[in-house]
Amino acid sequence: MNCLIGKKLGHSYSKEIHESLSKETYNLIELDKLDSFFKEKNFKGCNITIPYKKEVINYCDYLDETATRTQSVNSIVNIEGTLHGYNTDYAGLKYLLEYNNVSIKNKYIAILGNGSTSRTIRILCKDLNAKEIFIYARNPNQEEYSLNAIKNNQNIDIIFNATPVGMFPENANSLGINLDLHKNLEAVVDLIYNPHETEILKAARKLKIKSVNGLLMLVHQAVKSSEIFHQTIYSNEVTNEIYKSILFKTLNFVFIGMPMSGKSFFSKSVSQKYGKEVVDIDKVIELDEGTSIDSIFKLKGEEYFRLLETNTIERISKSHNLAISTGGGTILNEKNIDYLKQNGIIIFLDVPYSLLETFNPMNRPLLRDKSNLKKLYQDRHPLYKKYSDISVIKNSYNEIETFDRIEAKINEYFNS
Repeated sequence: MNCLIGKKLGHSYSKEIHESLSKETYNLIELDKLDSFFKEKNFKGCNITIPYKKEVINYCDYLDETATRTQSVNSIVNIEGTLHGYNTDYAGLKYLLEYNNVSIKNKYIAILGNGSTSRTIRILCKDLNAKEIFIYARNPNQEEYSLNAIKNNQNIDIIFNATPVGMFPENANSLGINLDLHKNLEAVVDLIYNPHETEILKAARKLKIKSVNGLLMLVHQAVKSSEIFHQTIYSNEVTNEIYKSILFKTLNFVFIGMPMSGKSFFSKSVSQKYGKEVVDIDKVIELDEGTSIDSIFKLKGEEYFRLLETNTIERISKSHNLAISTGGGTILNEKNIDYLKQNGIIIFLDVPYSLLETFNPMNRPLLRDKSNLKKLYQDRHPLYKKYSDISVIKNSYNEIETFDRIEAKINEYFNS
């Protein structure tokens, strides 16, 4: 048996990764204590995640060089009762940096957190000739600094987050670091991969600073572990293909655009094509409220509806593998976009005004006066463009043609 052990593994991708590499079953095992598991030694290969990467060293008979240097083990092989410990996180992180063109040489590095993963980052950065490395933690050890002290360091080039702050389901939790203070900052690397975009990565994106999550590291360290378990070698292309596959499956495809632009229709089309669950935000609100959007506007007003919309989007956006249709006014609150980008790519259905005005605005509360359509278009179109990751022109009633464009743009996005 091969397996992963940790405290909470409900949203791990390790089973999918390992079973794509080998026909052997791979189990997820949640443990509160390690003694009985390692006494029985009922496994062939075992991966370890937080909080046990240091503690498992006590059960190993042998450590490889990287595990010894980092004092962190994330892979153990049972060879006739002798437990051999390895650290493949090192290789995973190195590959992540190379893939994303994040250079460490001669750079000032800030690492947030002082646990096992932090030690691996520190050793790798030393090996890659970082100029200086600073450790910031809530409970700093000797030669480390309080997390709040990072604001005093104006030299930082790259920040690594090695804490669980911002991890699902506490997506909104923040480290409280103001990236604006760090004028030399080139990249932020957060080793969390659920959500895809944490609060610190969102802040980096808005400042146009390179932002990288930990999904590729997860995949590559798993590939390296599988090499050890099965005594084989995989090419980097195997890592890349698994990474793209998981990314594609886990990201939400979020449609934005004017009322009547076809968001609901094309979210269903994408769902059928790619196996994603359809979620229509307006329909979720109607179900929750037990009445129509039209009635909500009439009885409680737009302000009340917008609050419902944001709360619903916050909840829905924590999920994965969805095809989401949003309301036309979703982009009026930037919070909505921040929530949607946590696990999603934003697809703008760009319908020219000349085509929109030919549609029938039935059951559209803000379009009863059709003259309002032009003002809404002028106000909202720049926001749709601003927030979209993909923009698709829909300039006719030809749905097949429009879907072909959507598909081409999605493929282009994932291949870029």
